[in-house]
Parts: sequence; C-alpha cells; structure tokens
Amino acid sequence: MKYLKFNETGSKNYIVFLHGWGASKNAFLWTQEYLSDFGLVYVDFSGFGESDEPDKPWTVFDYVQDLKNLLDEFDIEELILVGHSFGGRVAIKFSFLYQNDYLKFGLCLVDSAGLKPRRSLIYYYKIFKFKVVKKIAKRLKNYENIISKYGSNDYKVLSSIMKDTFKKVVKEDLSYDAKFITKQAIIVWGRNDRDTKLYMAKKLSRLIVNSRLFILEDAGHFSYLDKPQEFLIILDTFVRNL
Repeated sequence: MKYLKFNETGSKNYIVFLHGWGASKNAFLWTQEYLSDFGLVYVDFSGFGESDEPDKPWTVFDYVQDLKNLLDEFDIEELILVGHSFGGRVAIKFSFLYQNDYLKFGLCLVDSAGLKPRRSLIYYYKIFKFKVVKKIAKRLKNYENIISKYGSNDYKVLSSIMKDTFKKVVKEDLSYDAKFITKQAIIVWGRNDRDTKLYMAKKLSRLIVNSRLFILEDAGHFSYLDKPQEFLIILDTFVRNL
C-alpha cells in the first residue's frame, strides 16, 4: 500500500484519510496544510493510485487488514479515520474491529457507502433483463461485445480482478458493523448526494450511537470538495475536541 505521511516527528496522534472508489491519496491531500498539529496519512488502496492491484479479488475485510498492517508500523495512540464513499466502507469495518486498539479513536464518515440501498422495481427489472440477456448471449459468438454494453463506464474499465473486487465490496451491508461502533463519530453529507442518498446518512447516525450528523447544503457526493471550508471546520473542531 502506497501512502504519503506528514508531520510525523514526535506525533502519536494521526488522522488517516481513506479515498473513494476510483480515487487516490490525492483526494484529501489539500487538507495537509490546515492540520499541521497532527500526523497525517493519505493512502492509496490496493488497485488505486500508485498501489498495485491485489493478486485476487478482495473484500472490505481484506482492505481493512491491509490498512491495519500499515498503521501497525506507526506509533499511534490517537487515531482518527476519515473515509469518503468506499473509504467509508473500510472505515466502518475497521472501526468495528479495531476501535479499542487505541487510547483515543475517532471516525469521520463523508458521504459513506456501506449500507444496503433502497431499490425500486425498475432496478430489479434491469437486473432481471441483464440476466436474461446474459443467458442468451452465452450461446452467441459476440458474447463479450453484448455484455460490455451493460454496467457503468467506471466498471467497464476495471480489470477482471477489480471487477470481482467491486462486486464483493458493494454486496456487503455494514449495518451490523456500524451499530457496534461506540467511539465518537461525525457523519458529513451533501444534501444533494445522488450516489449515497441522505437517508443513508440518517440511518448511519442512528446506528452509530455516539455520532453527530452534519448536512452540507448545495453539496453532492463529494461534499468535502463542494464545501471545503465547511468540511474543514467540522473536521478540525472534531479532532481537536476528541
């Protein structure tokens, strides 16, 4: 796992930033100049940025273990995890498993994935249609061309390992993990987020007992970029009062 590390001299208090799917350590790098009192770590998850792909399809747990192995190399007493979207998935499961391994632990979820979304009848119709097409197309010579028309553009460009990783990751509902997080947490969400809807933020807030929800107006799935000043004020206040 590749990473960037700042302000490490003598620091045992670290903020670790976890990017979303398809992004890299650069996603949060702009925060570095504003949080000079803390050790800062910006990671590239395996398969993203400068980190190599895993040698087999990974689950959320695999990403958590990779992160834990990295953090065990540092002398950390106070850890704050900041996870956006897919990074939020990893942060939730990491918190569930390892929140008590540190003298102080805090969690910041930003437009986080990890909960099972509500699905419409149209969604299930599309899934059924795809299965039918796939079954029929298997008998045809141009099978790959037919199937390639389905799925998002982000999904289409993935390698076979990362496609299987994506499928494993998105299938996991982390509601169970979230309700056993007992440390302090903040949940920051764009009101106009269309990828992880606002109802998910409210559900996470109910599941994580010691959490507080902040809704950023006129912001979408990348609320920390849409409203950087507001996000930074919320995060800075949280980490300094943990």
